[in-house]
Formats: sequence, C-alpha cells, structure tokens
Amino acid sequence: MTDLWFDVAGEGPPLVLLHEGVVDSRIWDRVVPLLATRLRVIRYDQRSYGRSPLPDGPYSLVNDLVSVLDAAGVERAALAGASRGGNIALTAAVERPERVSALVLLGSGLPGVRLQVNWTPEQIDRWERAEAADDWAAMAELDMEMWAPMGADRELRTMFLENAVGSNGEDPATDEPVAERVGRIAAPTLVVTGSRDVPGINEIGARLAREIPGAESAVIKDADHMIPWRAPEELSHLLLDFLLRTSVRT
Repeated sequence: MTDLWFDVAGEGPPLVLLHEGVVDSRIWDRVVPLLATRLRVIRYDQRSYGRSPLPDGPYSLVNDLVSVLDAAGVERAALAGASRGGNIALTAAVERPERVSALVLLGSGLPGVRLQVNWTPEQIDRWERAEAADDWAAMAELDMEMWAPMGADRELRTMFLENAVGSNGEDPATDEPVAERVGRIAAPTLVVTGSRDVPGINEIGARLAREIPGAESAVIKDADHMIPWRAPEELSHLLLDFLLRTSVRT
C-alpha cells in the first residue's frame, strides 16, 4: 500500500495524472470527468503536496509513483505529467519502462537541465525578502506571477497558497537526472506546450520532441503553464485521441 493520497475514476486503459510542482492533484479537476468516460484515471498528491504527507527523509519520486500503481492494482499505465509531474513521468519511463505504456508531457521540465526563468530585479528582491521571512503567501504570489500569468481564480489561487511550503521548501527526492537518457524512451510520447508558457519550458518541450524517438507534439494556444486548468476540453481531446490510438500498439 501507499501513504500517498490517490483517487481512481472511470474504466478503461489506465492513465496516471501527475501534477505540477506549485499545485496539487486538484489541478486535474476539470479534466478527470472528461477522461474518465474512456479511461481509468488515477491521480495522486505527490509527497509534500495536497493531502499527502511531508517526506520524513530521502525518498524516490518514481518509487512513490510505483507505490500508487501497486495500490491501485495497475501493472502498467500511461503517464500524463505536467511540469514537475513531467519530470516524474520521464524518470519513470527511463528507470521503470516496464510500468509505462505511454507518455504525455505537459509543459514538462527535464531532470538534469537547468530551467531558465526570467525574473525581474523587482521580483528577485521580493522573493529574497519573502524567503528571509518564511513568508509562504508572498512566495505563492510570485509563483502565480510566473506560472499563471493569465490570472488565478479563487480555486487556483487556493492551490498555490496551500502548496507553497511543498513547492518552495527543500525537496529530499533522490532520483537521478535523465536528460542524457531520454533517447532510450520507447513508450509512445506526446509533448504538449502552452503558447503563453515560460519560454524556457517551451525550449525544453522542443528538445523533448526532438530527442524522444517518435515523439509527437502539440501546442495549446490559449494556455500558460497551468495547461490542465486553462484548456481542459482541448487537452482531454488530445489525450484521448493519442492514448486510445497508441494503446493499440502498447
């Protein structure tokens, strides 16, 4: 069993949804009902986020994912990872390929590649002051400015605020970088980017689409980094089309 919070909805080929590093699994609330009509949708709160516990020492993000799969009784699943969730999906596809049937990477990071984020001098100053004061709410506001520039409604703002400690605290995860090994990924892969996302994220997306063998790519025009929140219907259509088409081969 796992001590992480997870939820299962629907019936069909299994899909695990992996959330960003500034929110929790509620970011998928608008997507799950659309996907669960055709898929068995599993989502969970990563350690330090949402309803899951803080880490009590070093841990593996991939082992946490596998523990959720085991608890849900799933041997092999497609993974849809957003941002930090994309890091987990990529690492699992390299380290535990027997558990991964397909990948969808949404505004993904790439473990081993330093993300370039263009903070302004004023934002850097505010961040340093917030960090010195352990002002998690101020850090969450800055995170929203960077990662949700299209604005945050009440629900999205709540997610940022409630997960500020997890997203800005020290993370003792032990998984090794995989940037130089993505060419080994054999799972069918779809790389999705938002046209209004951070340029550095979209550069990583272009690299992933180029280096993962056979990867497909798609751009959602009216989305920043919060792709599942901004475009649930378009994203769900992309996911269903890709996963039901590639499930024939997996």
